[in-house]
Amino acid sequence: MTDWKSSLRSDPMPWLLETACAPIRYRVLTELMELGRDDPEVQKVRLEVQDYAPALQLQRVQRKDGSWGGHVSAGDPRKYQASIENSLYRLYEYGWDRESKPVKAAAKTLRTFLTKKKDLKFFEFSKLVKADEKRNRYYRWFLRILSIELLVRGGYLDSKNQHLVMEMLDRTSAFVDSPVSRNPVEEIGAAIPLIRPQAWQDGYTFMPDIYLLRMFAFSPWLLNSQAARMRLKKIFDYVVSPTYQDLAPELGLVRTDKGSFARSHGLAVLPAEHYLKKGHLDELMILLEIFSRLGLINRYPILMSQFEWLVSQQGKDGHWNFSTKLINDSSRWTQLLRVEKDWRSPNRKEADMTFRMLLIMKNQWERQVTMLGRRDDGYPI
Repeated sequence: MTDWKSSLRSDPMPWLLETACAPIRYRVLTELMELGRDDPEVQKVRLEVQDYAPALQLQRVQRKDGSWGGHVSAGDPRKYQASIENSLYRLYEYGWDRESKPVKAAAKTLRTFLTKKKDLKFFEFSKLVKADEKRNRYYRWFLRILSIELLVRGGYLDSKNQHLVMEMLDRTSAFVDSPVSRNPVEEIGAAIPLIRPQAWQDGYTFMPDIYLLRMFAFSPWLLNSQAARMRLKKIFDYVVSPTYQDLAPELGLVRTDKGSFARSHGLAVLPAEHYLKKGHLDELMILLEIFSRLGLINRYPILMSQFEWLVSQQGKDGHWNFSTKLINDSSRWTQLLRVEKDWRSPNRKEADMTFRMLLIMKNQWERQVTMLGRRDDGYPI
């Protein structure tokens, strides 16, 4: 019987368990091999994870308010800056979870954005929202969505958070089903077109962006519902559609009484040739991981061709060793992909890239059956 490893030239997991850093070894055991927390080897490696130097460094620079650098969001995706979003994602990649002190402290702050308090601390957005009611409503929604995504990613899966995920799925699906989604912006002569008034709901536009899509991707329990699977297919079909791709990544301009700003955070799906010529393979791997976690890669030919090309790059020894020219070393996405401490060692870079490819392959193989069915897809493109 075939499984997700059947297409590998050689199984690199023994090599990863022997040579990779503690977080990768821990995630190989728990995510790829699916061993439980009670397994003696898992417990042993987990202790090493808790002493992993990059994670301890993040813990040391966390502020008392649970933030890093006094920021919540990641800001410019092309650059890495200290923030709750970036730091929590790195801790999650290192195998830290809701049981660790820095995650608990950050989660306490994130939960404040799930409330309806009038005196919310907006961190880096405080000046922007102070005298602008529209921005105030917009950033309340934005920080609420970001908080739900980070809490779910960290294992906070109580019924309240699941209800919030379902609410966001319903709102995003409603936008995609609305006629305005086919023409969501107005051409007004600016470099970035203006988002139409009809695209707004309760002070926010639920046009799918990377925060909403990652929220869904890290909620695999959604696949247990046929209705949720249908909504997810519609949403991701819209993301891959020409209408959306013509706007991504900026998505449109938000006009307020105090000026305008770009909606931003759209997910651009580009041909493989783009990454071969321009680099930024880190962006492609982040994109494929989002789609793979819902088993959606093989629904879209452009993604399937990218996926097959990446799989074909596996060496005879089972490792993936992509050229440094294909990876933007200063990118925020590279920082999130980099679990190993030092990429000056070829083995360390190979360990990161190999683990990431195995994770994408496993998620896609196992979840496509649930999402798309073994035979005919009930909701074809």
